[in-house]
Amino acid sequence: MKIKLGLIRGVCQLPAYIAMEKGYLDDKGFDYDYKIDPTAWLVPDQLVKGELTFSIMPWTRTVSARDEGNDLLVIGGSGYEETAVVVNKESDIQNLDDLNGKKISLPAVGGMKDITSQKLFEDYGISSDETEVYRMPSGDAAVLSFLSGEVDATTNVEPFSTLAVELGVGEIIARGGDILPKSPGCSVTASEEFVKNNEEEVVDFLDALKKANEFIYDNPKEAAELSSKYIGINGKVTRKALKSNKPKLDIRDSIEAMDSVIEEMIELGYVNNKPEKFYDFSYLEKVL
Repeated sequence: MKIKLGLIRGVCQLPAYIAMEKGYLDDKGFDYDYKIDPTAWLVPDQLVKGELTFSIMPWTRTVSARDEGNDLLVIGGSGYEETAVVVNKESDIQNLDDLNGKKISLPAVGGMKDITSQKLFEDYGISSDETEVYRMPSGDAAVLSFLSGEVDATTNVEPFSTLAVELGVGEIIARGGDILPKSPGCSVTASEEFVKNNEEEVVDFLDALKKANEFIYDNPKEAAELSSKYIGINGKVTRKALKSNKPKLDIRDSIEAMDSVIEEMIELGYVNNKPEKFYDFSYLEKVL
């Protein structure tokens, strides 16, 4: 089968990178192509139009697509507790509640970086009236805003958060597991119609990602080096990031956490209702 993968950049995407680099997709007989978009919010529409077969994108974007009447479906995990709160190491910010009144850069609304921050603001009483949020078009732009010294903090993913530390600018004061434990991030997504009509290929694709995920855990140094051409970040940085944050294909125990995030999305006005169906892990179960 000929397939096209829609990817972005980050540790959360490593299973797909490695599945291509180590030939796991070839072993399953896939004739594949891929594209890497600069930001996640560009991906769902391409899936809806049939321009992509599979993507690894924030599962919250799938929920938003379902809320709009589209049939996208999460079939497995990839990123997991992937966000990190990074602050200027020279600032007086020591804890999360110190962020009140500071400048914070965030990417576009609706992704896990944004929703993690909104949950953080709510839990720690961080006032939007006192805190200045810089809305950037992508996670990359949010990191650049932070690295330039324009803002005091950013909520971002790996390896960009670790990059800020390695450059001597940033300090990580919290991770996704501290704010939204067990919450997935970028997840394996396809259209429901494609999944129903191509069950064998869906299982084969997930099995290739499973092998890639195992390789990442067993060979983090090589995995990090292989990822460099996709992420554009030196493998040494990604290797250090993997010590704190690894991808995870099996997110069957994350349903309660996902429900909690959807409640947050409804409160924020990002979606109107919880979709009746936005995931199907039955194919993942066959692989695992």
